Formats: sequence, structure tokens, C-alpha cells
Amino acid sequence: ECPGTFSVILTLPSPVYHIGYLGKVKKILECVCFHCGKLKADVLTDPVFDQIIKATRGSRKRRFQPVWEYCSKKMICEADDPKDEDEMGFEEQAKPGHGGCGRIQPNIRREGLKLFTQWKKGKGEDEDGEESAIAQPEKRPLPASEAHTILKKMTSEDISMLGLSEENV
Repeated sequence: ECPGTFSVILTLPSPVYHIGYLGKVKKILECVCFHCGKLKADVLTDPVFDQIIKATRGSRKRRFQPVWEYCSKKMICEADDPKDEDEMGFEEQAKPGHGGCGRIQPNIRREGLKLFTQWKKGKGEDEDGEESAIAQPEKRPLPASEAHTILKKMTSEDISMLGLSEENV
């Protein structure tokens, strides 16, 4: 007897970006490592980042902007220092590290309703390994499925350091 409704929620075959959250997704992707999903900065190894977290401890809403401003400028995911052994064969008391991968990060750009990554090439290197006069960054589209995979790698600690709620992520 019911004629149905026109507002049917569809299950899409592949992930897509929501227009209302595209700017926030871009900013979050600029804060985390493209490869390992960790936050680009760490409280234990970076005193400036530690001050940002301490200054915004009470308010999650105020925390995201300063964390984004700091992390988006970092172009390398911080890796742990290699462990050193002394002459006796005993390892030093290791500090807990960031656990990052140490890889170079792309710039993330938005054009319309799409996100793109720009990877910087080495100085004057071409794809064939030949020297070129002008080094142009490599531009690739960032599909929503790849962005979803990166965001799923984030830990609950990184989510809270960004100022986001774990329940609403």
C-alpha cells in the first residue's frame, strides 16, 4: 500500500568523497603519513609539537587547526633512530619512538571535487634517469578508496592528538 520514498540511501560499489567533508579529509591527509598512516609529528621526539598539544589540552575543537598547521609543513614521516650497542654488547635504554617509516610525503591538492597528490622528483631527474632542465612534480589523482585506506591506518592515539573524536571518525 505504501508508494515508497524517493530518498533511498544507495550502497555504492566504491568509496566517494562527500562534498561537505572534502576539506576536512584533505587536512587530515596532510597531517598523517601517506604510507604508514602515523601522525607526521610526535610528542616524544618533537618539543614544539609537545607544546602545541599541551596548549590545546582542554579543547578538541581548538586543537585541530594548530596541529594541522604544524604537521602539514612536514614533508618526511619521522623514523625511529637506529639502536646503538655499546662495547659490552648491551643496548642503551631505548626511548619509545615515533614508529614512522621515514619516507617522503606528497603535497595534497584539491581541484574541484577531486584530490591530487604531487610528488616532488629529485633534482633534475627524469623518469628515465636522465637529467632534465626543469623538474616538474608528478601529479596523480587520489581516489577516495586510497584515502580511505590511509585513514583506516590511523591509531586511536593519533586521532585524539588531531582533536577528533574516535566515535565520530
